[in-house]
Amino acid sequence: MLQGKRLILRPLTEADVTDQYIAWLNDPEVNRFLETRFERHDAATVARFVRDKMDSPTDHLFGMFLDHGQRHIGNIKLGPVNVHHATAPISLFIGNKTAWGKGYAQEAIALVTRFGFMDKGLHKLEAGCYEHNQGSRRAFEKCGFLVEGTLKSHRVSEGERTDVILLGLTRDRWVSTHATDS
Repeated sequence: MLQGKRLILRPLTEADVTDQYIAWLNDPEVNRFLETRFERHDAATVARFVRDKMDSPTDHLFGMFLDHGQRHIGNIKLGPVNVHHATAPISLFIGNKTAWGKGYAQEAIALVTRFGFMDKGLHKLEAGCYEHNQGSRRAFEKCGFLVEGTLKSHRVSEGERTDVILLGLTRDRWVSTHATDS
């Protein structure tokens, strides 16, 4: 479990696969930047995904919870971890629309970044976001991630080609900016 100022991140379990969680994944407004938007989700598919992540030695799937761990608002994943290069991507979504725009993504990214560098001993973390997903980009940048490149016309979003912004953060850079946090 990772404890923030407002959030608790804990490994997601099959018990967390609720009708609300499934509805988020099927909501076009919530999933507009998720690659999972191309499939319809139900209790069986979501439970299988959660179970696969629970059993994976290289993926760490956390639920984001408010109210002392009682209210699930979204998920964040570190992985798959590349053990040879000590790198991993971070991906996330906030499904509860009342939690949008309140800094929860930034807090979750900061917690998972610390976990990746301090607990997992990773060298570098990476992320990607669609060009017009400025909220995600800003959340990563506020956590110290730098834009490292752009994949031009790399995905389709809302019927049009869009660029993907690549972001990264090395452990050395993170340590140098968080020296007083330790």
